[in-house]
Amino acid sequence: MGNKKFIIALLKWVGLILYLLLILGFVRRERMNTRCNQVLCNIDKTHEFVDTTDVFLLLHRDSVHPLNKPIKQLNLLEIENSIEAHEAIKNAEVYLDMDGVLHLDILQRNPVFRIITQTNMHYYVDAELGLMSVGYDYTADVPVLSGYLPDTLVQAFRQGNDTLKLSGLDFTMKEIINFADYIYHDELWRDLFVQIYINKNYEFELVPRVGNQIIILGKLENYSYKMKKLKAVYMDAFPKYGWKNYREINLKYSNQVVCSK
Repeated sequence: MGNKKFIIALLKWVGLILYLLLILGFVRRERMNTRCNQVLCNIDKTHEFVDTTDVFLLLHRDSVHPLNKPIKQLNLLEIENSIEAHEAIKNAEVYLDMDGVLHLDILQRNPVFRIITQTNMHYYVDAELGLMSVGYDYTADVPVLSGYLPDTLVQAFRQGNDTLKLSGLDFTMKEIINFADYIYHDELWRDLFVQIYINKNYEFELVPRVGNQIIILGKLENYSYKMKKLKAVYMDAFPKYGWKNYREINLKYSNQVVCSK
């Protein structure tokens, strides 16, 4: 008697499982035949290099725009790759919900400064220290690195060579970018400086956002030590004597900061 009840209960469970599998299979088939009825594009607002129209143009260009296509025909990886091919886009996450809506979550690249070479070629350098073009309607509000910057260094950097050292120069593109990145990641310097300028002697100067001062850094060697000296002047000396009284602050010399009126 006990075995009979066990067998009946087992058959019920097996039947229930088969029923659920059948229902799930039916639901899955119905969903796969469902068409993508909407595409929602969510782009981060840190910058405005691309908008929804730009993204849809990319998808149309690559013939992967999903609207009104059956879900079973969609290749989400292809859609992601199409979006991420755009130079200003860092990452794209693509997923479908149960209602046939395709979601595009897009993260743009974050430029930290702008490069202008000797021949007036313009580039951004992003937070991952990679180059990107500036040919967009939108302009990022970031510090500028300009002056006597050879195009050869920048082109070599674009091709993956960031350690090229030209005759007559004692810095590489990697060292320049590391210095600019150092400025960006210091809260005081990021707010204070709007320009890094390379003069005709290939020395580095810093231009503050406010006032007519010039900070002469000189060579890039030991720049973190020089900037610590400058921070001490801004934090300790200038509150007492006033920063507007000086037109030039020279950091080139060891163990001293020379302020000229």
